[in-house]
Amino acid sequence: MKSIIRLISLFFILVLAQGSCIKETPRPPAEIGLEEVNLGCDSTKYADWETSEYILPFPVGKAYAIGLSHCSGSYHGIGLPDQFAIDFNMDIGTKIIASRAGEVIFVEESGYDGEFPNNKVVIQHADGTYLQYMHLTHNGAAVEVGQRINKGQLIAYSGSTGLAGYPHLHFVATVNDSWEYPYTSFPTTFSNTRANGLSLRQGERYKALPY
Repeated sequence: MKSIIRLISLFFILVLAQGSCIKETPRPPAEIGLEEVNLGCDSTKYADWETSEYILPFPVGKAYAIGLSHCSGSYHGIGLPDQFAIDFNMDIGTKIIASRAGEVIFVEESGYDGEFPNNKVVIQHADGTYLQYMHLTHNGAAVEVGQRINKGQLIAYSGSTGLAGYPHLHFVATVNDSWEYPYTSFPTTFSNTRANGLSLRQGERYKALPY
């Protein structure tokens, strides 16, 4: 009888010991949802991308990679004027279209690539907000101040002026009464590309689809 009790006790000791060594198995990356990946800016509310008023700032069928995006460090760091700016990596002379309809309020195109000033086109929308398209090439504006612009209309050609460092389009939406630096930027999503619930992700490539 004592031997049976000892065997039963030993059995329970082994079971308890095994249970204490059990660890949670890590989930493979494929099972981790995008909402758990650190995309976009923490504690920021993003507009529904599928109904966004904004389209990608280049013609349908074209695709470009993203350099810096929202809260991605450097000049796009949290709390900086360009916190919500997006850099589209583009060769000099690439066509840029209006992401949203509005009126041109500022044009600078006298700079040469690799030099100052920073060439740009600024468009104000009906709600008072602005979109700024920067680092344009020399004489790279295709619009004039006071001109009304439709969504998708050609407005400029990309370049590498100002503090560009390399050829790309610096795209930033800014709030009412704030288009001169240091402005206040806000987040944008885009309706004519693949899912971008937390806007465009740094290092990825996005294609402009019909809208």
